[in-house]
Amino acid sequence: MTRAVVAALVFLAGAQVAHANLPKGPLWGFLRHTASIRQGVGPARLYVFFDPNCPYCHRLYEALQPLIRRTGLAVRWVPVGILALSSYGKAAALLEATDPAATLARMEQGFRNGRGALRPARATARVAHGLLYNVRLFEASGAQGVPFLVFRTPAGNVRTVEGDPPGAALARIVAGVTGPSRSKSQRVVP
Repeated sequence: MTRAVVAALVFLAGAQVAHANLPKGPLWGFLRHTASIRQGVGPARLYVFFDPNCPYCHRLYEALQPLIRRTGLAVRWVPVGILALSSYGKAAALLEATDPAATLARMEQGFRNGRGALRPARATARVAHGLLYNVRLFEASGAQGVPFLVFRTPAGNVRTVEGDPPGAALARIVAGVTGPSRSKSQRVVP
């Protein structure tokens, strides 16, 4: 799906639901308002914008699973349905699910031929609003593709990584965000 088609869909969705205005402030503050799926415990340390039909997002999901179990990393998966016609409906199905984290896990386990194993769903107004917000924040951040990672360094600086980081780079990111406890001024917002 081209960016023009996505923009048209986002515009139309915006006309049908309440405005998804971005809050004032830095990128990290915007993230707490995303419609997301929590994996792991504790405050969110890593946000990942993803598309349900993205093979690179799938590879990142798989690479993060042992790191989440081993380090206690808390991830918020932020769906943006932008890559294929079924992407928006699959993102909606994830957020509409009774147990979004379990639904995400099932979708990723059945990922085949560049497609997440999930039947698209029609979004309720609440979920459509959340998905619109996610796409607008994704675009406002300057991201050009998924996966798109946002995290805080131990010094409290917000960093972004576009694409699927190689294993060693991903391990460094996770080690940086799950490292020693932070001072109050460097606390990660849940």
